[in-house]
Amino acid sequence: MYAGKSTKIVATIGPASDQPEVIAKLINAGVNVFRFNMKHGTLDWHKERIQRVLEEAEKLKIQVSILLDLQGPELRIETFEHQDVVINPGNDVVFSPYLTTDPNVVCIPHHLIFKNIKVGDRILVDDGFSEFLVKEKRGDQIVAEVIDGKVIKDHKGVNFPGQHVDLPSLIEADLKRLDLAAQHHIDFIALSFCRSKEDVAILKKEMKGRNITADVIGKIENQEAVDNMDEIIEATEGIMIARGDLGIEVPYRELTYIQKTLIDKCRNAHKPVIVATQMLQSMIENPLPTRAEVSDVANAIFDGTDAIMLSGETASGSYPVKAVEAMTQIALFNEDKVQVKPVVCDFKTQLTLLVNAVNSMVHKSNDVKIDALVVFTETGKSARALSSYRLRVPLIAVTRDEKVVGKLNLCYGVKAFHMDFPEGRFELPTNIIEKLIKIGALTKGQRVIMTHGTKWREAGKTNTLTLIEI
Repeated sequence: MYAGKSTKIVATIGPASDQPEVIAKLINAGVNVFRFNMKHGTLDWHKERIQRVLEEAEKLKIQVSILLDLQGPELRIETFEHQDVVINPGNDVVFSPYLTTDPNVVCIPHHLIFKNIKVGDRILVDDGFSEFLVKEKRGDQIVAEVIDGKVIKDHKGVNFPGQHVDLPSLIEADLKRLDLAAQHHIDFIALSFCRSKEDVAILKKEMKGRNITADVIGKIENQEAVDNMDEIIEATEGIMIARGDLGIEVPYRELTYIQKTLIDKCRNAHKPVIVATQMLQSMIENPLPTRAEVSDVANAIFDGTDAIMLSGETASGSYPVKAVEAMTQIALFNEDKVQVKPVVCDFKTQLTLLVNAVNSMVHKSNDVKIDALVVFTETGKSARALSSYRLRVPLIAVTRDEKVVGKLNLCYGVKAFHMDFPEGRFELPTNIIEKLIKIGALTKGQRVIMTHGTKWREAGKTNTLTLIEI
């Protein structure tokens, strides 16, 4: 029988993890999805590594998925001749929309920022390590008091907490990355700095024009996204809680509440959710996680997340494989101790009624012990719905669409397989059951619930559950 962790692990590829032998170790250690961060690396670099990951997975006969994380419209500081600008709390700094020859003037190359900013607004640089308070607007420049910080370095990121920053949802570099996605097998595309359903629609239009069928993951990393989380969840196929920029854009005291709220909402919507950023940050340099990091990973699992993500830990850290092993060990120990909240569905459909019936049979029946679920699915929708209930039995999805297999790889507890379906009315597929036994997904003597429609090859028609003993 298939055994292993149910929580999925997303690992970021980088210089520390892009060699074939390391990729193979990461897959064996528990990575389910490889993230390609489009902020770094050339198109050719990403092309080569995507192919490398797929080749190593094929050698190991283990399903992995590919996630492209688009750069998005980030704002970055520019300084004269790339020099550091030394600052001291209480002193003033001049910010300008254009670069000048004055080494003490800091450029933020976006004119609309300076039009919309107000006296009293905050400016954060370098992930919040430098903080400024706007004191005065002087023509097209602004004067801000240094609240905290020691130095402003060239090309560091800049944030304007609580402000609407009028930037395009996709930049030219993102469009080139989408061209890359059109040429390769990509399962997920993450939309950085997503603010609304309109941003999602723009991305999906660009994807449609390139015949890209990947699922869209909306990254929640600013106040606008938090305010519009419901519409973003509805418009996307999944959510990433990008706690790095989010922790700068909103007060850090609110971060945990936002994380828990998003996880609940995604489960209720039957959509996967990823908790990301600084989960095992210390393992960039150390072979063991801190106690606080262990608690962070475990608490995300107790919250009910589908996936947990590693960024610098695997991209540039000294211990990429150990970081994945640590996450896997934390997940394996804690998953069977989780008591997640019940799923609350406002929409009553044939599928949700069926899923509730399955949930009752698995969790509440004293007469029949259920050993596994087998979900026959065309689109993956029924498997995602069952995944959201966090059932304590193996959840095996069988689909004739290979793309669906990759997309289900992000869902909690789902092990997906690509197999052909017969045609006509549904009859017990003994050949598929035998294949599942042969590959170790099922064993003889098990009691198994199968969910399916009355006919094969009909999407959106799951309406029946069948209990069998193998």
